[in-house]
Amino acid sequence: MPDCLKHNPRARPGEPLPLDIFDFHTHVAGRAHPISTVLADEGALKASLDAQGIGGRAISTPPEFLGGETAAQANERIARIAASDARLVGLATVDAYAGEASARELERAVRELGLKGVLIESAKDGMLPNAPEAQPTFAAAAALGIPVFLHPVPDPALKARFAQCGRMSERLTRGAINSAAVFAMLESSMLDRHAGLNVVVTALALGGLLLGGRVPAGIYIDTTGHHPVALRACLELLGPGRVVAGTDWPVVQETELPQRLDRLLRSFGLDAQDRQRVAGGNARVLLGIPRA
Repeated sequence: MPDCLKHNPRARPGEPLPLDIFDFHTHVAGRAHPISTVLADEGALKASLDAQGIGGRAISTPPEFLGGETAAQANERIARIAASDARLVGLATVDAYAGEASARELERAVRELGLKGVLIESAKDGMLPNAPEAQPTFAAAAALGIPVFLHPVPDPALKARFAQCGRMSERLTRGAINSAAVFAMLESSMLDRHAGLNVVVTALALGGLLLGGRVPAGIYIDTTGHHPVALRACLELLGPGRVVAGTDWPVVQETELPQRLDRLLRSFGLDAQDRQRVAGGNARVLLGIPRA
């Protein structure tokens, strides 16, 4: 076990140092959605920063939340929200499996609207990121120097196969697809083909990454759920330079995140610099934004 991850019995949970949290995993939508009553509530989004002690958020709209919007409309909405508060940055939404048209929309979203990254679905209609149709979008992301947030997707067929697992079937489905997307990228050497590409997956993909063993540079993982065992595994597998804070707000809402994350990272023996890298530094570097 790396020295930085050995349990530190002298960590004092009652006296955490403040962390500059930058949440890479936050969702917004243009209209209400059954999964959360506040997805379309900009006031709730901004209030959550102060209420939860978070210094900034990267906001994104997964295609499943578009609700009739086009990707172009969603990107304009995201850009408007981000421009209204310096603590927010926007990630573009595109249908990455639609070929050159998707790449053109991504370029517009970044160059004209000022968005700082892109959310791409892990799969669509049986296609994974290694599909030829997806290569123009990944090539554009690499050329633009922006990170790809490889987001899990619902899959009715796979969920039906997992139905006997009860309420966990949705999480198993999304975790399996998020992991499969990464494996498809690695097996097809996409990180070599698209030099400089950086990809962030969710904590749901951790099981798959552990099965895969060594994870090459360019792959990052978020901390959604902040389960101590999962977070420690992320740090052991990828190191503190490739883990980014993420909450899945407002689908998941956490309280006192800076204090909780600081206690966890201290208990693993991470020094102040590495704690801050996980909390916000890594995300800010990926997105090309300064610390608040």
